[in-house]
Amino acid sequence: MTLSKIYCWEPTELGTPVLAEARSLYERTIDVDERIPWMWIERAVGERSLRRPTGWVKRLILAFNSPNIEDPTSVVGYSYGAFIPGFGGYICYVGVAESARGQGVGKRLFDAMFRAFEFDASAAGESLPFVLWESYRPTALDTSESHEIWAARMKLFERVGGLWMEGVELISPDYSDDDPLSSVPLQVFLKPMHEPPGSFTSVRLQTVMTDLLEKVYHEKPGDFYYESTLEEWEEARLASPSATMSVCAQ
Repeated sequence: MTLSKIYCWEPTELGTPVLAEARSLYERTIDVDERIPWMWIERAVGERSLRRPTGWVKRLILAFNSPNIEDPTSVVGYSYGAFIPGFGGYICYVGVAESARGQGVGKRLFDAMFRAFEFDASAAGESLPFVLWESYRPTALDTSESHEIWAARMKLFERVGGLWMEGVELISPDYSDDDPLSSVPLQVFLKPMHEPPGSFTSVRLQTVMTDLLEKVYHEKPGDFYYESTLEEWEEARLASPSATMSVCAQ
């Protein structure tokens, strides 16, 4: 498939064929241990009319390969995230259909999220200091395909202005395992928005991480994922996403 144009749109109705296709794409592009229940994501559509400046502003944005936004066969990507007052923008997931990869769909979805978060921050009377997201980095035990996908992902993150939080590893829940201590290690990426990159010192990044753990993961000091993430804190800094490749195979 060669895309001549990409159309981004936020669905406003539940129970549509387009949302069913988005769910199918979500389950095909995100590993089961990293997936939250789809119903949590679908709430972004159902709660659109209930948004308040004092609460999370959740967004589900879909990408289409045609202007017919009611045609489920036109869905080629999705992004889901939220503007979090007092924190910043948080992108939970971005996924692109295999047939549409390498054609700018991922970048369009990231850019659409950045614009939406800027609007939401302004509506809440706040600035938008950054947008943050996470991703699982393959190890030597993962497949060569996983490493190829990671390399392509790092190029995308670089194109959208994301920076790797070097020296940090987020220990997050494994959503496919009932064991409350089962975990997935994630790398963290941050795009400075209304704050300059130089303002994100190691101390500032530690504050960002503690806020992420508390506001997004509902962890607090003494909790397993909170302590596991911060117990080996190093002198963190922002670096190019390409720097992750040198340690990817370890």
